[in-house]
Amino acid sequence: MNLENLDASASGEAAPHARSEGKMITMATIAKAAGVSQGAISSLLNDRDYGIRVSAKTRERVFRVCREMGYMPNDLRAVVRMYPELGDFCLLISSRIGLEEPFADSLSRELLANVPERHLSVAFYDPALDYSANPAALPRPLANGVASKFILLGAPNPSLFSAIVSREIPLIHIGADAVTAGVTSLLPDYAHASRQAIETLFALGHRQIAILSGPFGSTDPMIIDLNFGVRAAYDSAKIPIEAHNVIYGDSSFEHGVASINLLLDRPQKPTALFCFNPAAAAGVLHGAQERGVQIPKKLSVISYGDAAFAPLLHPPLTTVSVSAAAVAAKAIEELQGRIKDQDVTASRRYLIPGSLNERASCGRVNEP
Repeated sequence: MNLENLDASASGEAAPHARSEGKMITMATIAKAAGVSQGAISSLLNDRDYGIRVSAKTRERVFRVCREMGYMPNDLRAVVRMYPELGDFCLLISSRIGLEEPFADSLSRELLANVPERHLSVAFYDPALDYSANPAALPRPLANGVASKFILLGAPNPSLFSAIVSREIPLIHIGADAVTAGVTSLLPDYAHASRQAIETLFALGHRQIAILSGPFGSTDPMIIDLNFGVRAAYDSAKIPIEAHNVIYGDSSFEHGVASINLLLDRPQKPTALFCFNPAAAAGVLHGAQERGVQIPKKLSVISYGDAAFAPLLHPPLTTVSVSAAAVAAKAIEELQGRIKDQDVTASRRYLIPGSLNERASCGRVNEP
């Protein structure tokens, strides 16, 4: 079935009747077959509260009867509720991240290229807003009811989770654990990725390694996990971390420039840097070259996150990253599988491993 052939209005109510194989199907027909009142049918199809309590079990029975009859409502929202496999995919991005963030940009592109018939909408949410108290502020694809497969990137918002899973449609949360019924957590293995970065530098002979971390005391799960992986690599190699070589700050290009200037002004200079963000790494490359430091002959640079610009830098930036393509593929597979199996209540968790993207910004330590 193609939703584009249906009435795409998301503001009207489901028509009181529809045709199936030339036969007229009315709400009375459905109500009789499902053993419920016509008011309950209207409440379910129009997603409205008419003061009629309809249990999840009754809802499933009604929708099963509708599907068996081949009933196809005229209203798009009712179609999506009855046939969730036909609804759009929706990527919800935290307003604190935005599409300009490299991973968000890559993920949206991968999803658009791979969701069936490119039925993907992108919207933003406020991680601090209580949507239960502000239902009018719900992201439009959720409020309109045209999407049935949601992927959320950013900090969890319990009220938004509740608004989605209460409709018995699946939700993928990327980036942090969300132990909530109906939610699948896809967790990039940041700790493994940062450990891989440090171990790559160790293998090249580097011991004086500076770390451009996130803000001091950050509670961002990604920053916490990246720091954990760095610590694990040092502990495994039995090498102490030198606190003065850990630089805290934001993920900007300017922070990278300022950090490398600070480090190069010290008597004992690092031979390598690991940056938690490719924008900061780009600033490091720029600042080092402005100071006449040859990369990678005198300084190796590696970053977490494989932004689109990373291969275009001079020299091309070596990175460790969790592939947006791998995350998108797992998200699509999980959403489609949960709808097919009608498994929309379980809580699941998957770790997505990272990989090393070797380019020209890393080399063996320049022995004195």
